[in-house]
Amino acid sequence: MITKTYFMRSFNLILYLLLVTPICCLFGWLFNFISVQLSTITLINLETVKPITDKISSISYGFALVFLTLSLLLVGIEIIQRLKRDSLWNYVQSVHRTFLLRHFLFQRERVQKVSNLEHQTVTTINPIYDGFNRAVRKCVVDVQSDTVAVFLKVPRDQQGQKILKDIEAQLKEEIASQHAGYYFSSPVRVRNQLWFIGQKR
Repeated sequence: MITKTYFMRSFNLILYLLLVTPICCLFGWLFNFISVQLSTITLINLETVKPITDKISSISYGFALVFLTLSLLLVGIEIIQRLKRDSLWNYVQSVHRTFLLRHFLFQRERVQKVSNLEHQTVTTINPIYDGFNRAVRKCVVDVQSDTVAVFLKVPRDQQGQKILKDIEAQLKEEIASQHAGYYFSSPVRVRNQLWFIGQKR
């Protein structure tokens, strides 16, 4: 049975942690800034508010530190594993190829909606692609010295699955062109997962 590698399980979590870290830092800075401004106000008594803003600022910075440390720890584990049994270059390739494939799969067709009340035209992403694009964000490519494993989550809705089925041949061609040194067999579906496995030529 095909199973996810450590890289596949940790990749999206690391991305999430790295995304949340600067947001927490921003909140920490913002509440620290508010606290400093409150200390300059002398017209009214804000002694009860300032400790709260200081506390929120400290908590936000604390979360940022925890998230950053955790993400670095997860990356460190992957790097150690790669150095032991594979190569660091393949780790870099895995990250790069994952983003390339997500960019290739992401559906960007926009639709225009006319508001009856204000007669304004609003351009939005076609809602048909919402479920498909959510599944695309779970896509991961793991490049190793002897194999390449491409994981795609099958969309839950029927329309998303139809889009995936329609582009399956094009998708396989794209994966093969990105990994010219590997031979890919037909995709294998395991429940709500679609796998492309490539072997070194």
